[in-house]
Amino acid sequence: MNDHPLVGIIANPASGKDIRRLVAHGSTFDNNEKINIVRRALLGLAAAGVPEVAYLPDAYGIVERAAAAAKPNLTLKHLAMPVLSHASDSVEAAQRLHDLGAAAILTLGGDGTNRAVAKGCGDVPLVPVSTGTNNVFPRMVEGTLAGLAAGLVANGVARNRPGLPRVIRRAPCLRVEIDGAPADLALIDVVASTHAWIGARALWEPSHLREVVLSRISPAAIGIASLGAALYPRECDSCSGAWIAIGDLASAPKRVTIPIAPGLLRDVPIQDARLLSHGQSVFLQPGPCTLALDGEREIEIRSPSTHLAVRLDPRGPRVIDVDAALTAAASSGFFVHP
Repeated sequence: MNDHPLVGIIANPASGKDIRRLVAHGSTFDNNEKINIVRRALLGLAAAGVPEVAYLPDAYGIVERAAAAAKPNLTLKHLAMPVLSHASDSVEAAQRLHDLGAAAILTLGGDGTNRAVAKGCGDVPLVPVSTGTNNVFPRMVEGTLAGLAAGLVANGVARNRPGLPRVIRRAPCLRVEIDGAPADLALIDVVASTHAWIGARALWEPSHLREVVLSRISPAAIGIASLGAALYPRECDSCSGAWIAIGDLASAPKRVTIPIAPGLLRDVPIQDARLLSHGQSVFLQPGPCTLALDGEREIEIRSPSTHLAVRLDPRGPRVIDVDAALTAAASSGFFVHP
């Protein structure tokens, strides 16, 4: 058992506020609700015996305000780092928490936030709490339970035990290569778009899609990732990803109806598709495009001679299963007192 575990908190103040609130019916997680979630998480961490929490500072003071109301029995310290109000803040904070020896990181955000954290956290396990738009990687989980699970893993009480569900698992990810060199990663999907500019970043129209690569087949995904279960329902939760070529609505061999954004269902024409196994790479069609990573256009490709490849990597970030962590702790007698 770790007597002095450190847990990190990365709460993205910008998550849950993008354009899909205007073009679809995405929910809004304002910063006051994030304060409420963090408040409960801090109390859960304290109850699990975590003595210290380090966190990403932000202009709104999410963690500070949460602590002021909850007064948890632990020490809080902000990471001494410049804050640029950019995704790079989450990457930098995750790297610093890794270097500090954090035993777990609790994140508040969507797929994009967790993608940034995954780029910096190394093997530090994550408890991803959903406060974003397209949430395939993080889950809706009560803040108290998220804090408890992170704390129980950090102090060594909740760990993988024979006969019980795995507390920590590896999530797959997608590694993007440009002309043979590593370029970026995505946790859920890589999408080649016909749009030649980044613009509003999010994607919600099938006519803008060219190719899709998925890291997993999820039965209840929202967004472009929902294509996987629509095409391969028997592969849900298997060790498979998928490559999908989008066709023309008038001539494609088939089409599927998916929730491409919250409250927004669209018919997507499918020209071709196949499953991907772990370790397998797929080469995307040449030609100018933008690459969207986990729902946001990030990379512009202008040269028709650029070679794009995406590899399904089974060794993505480590993730804490909240249910399994609480089950393991209960099995060890943590919650029972004489």
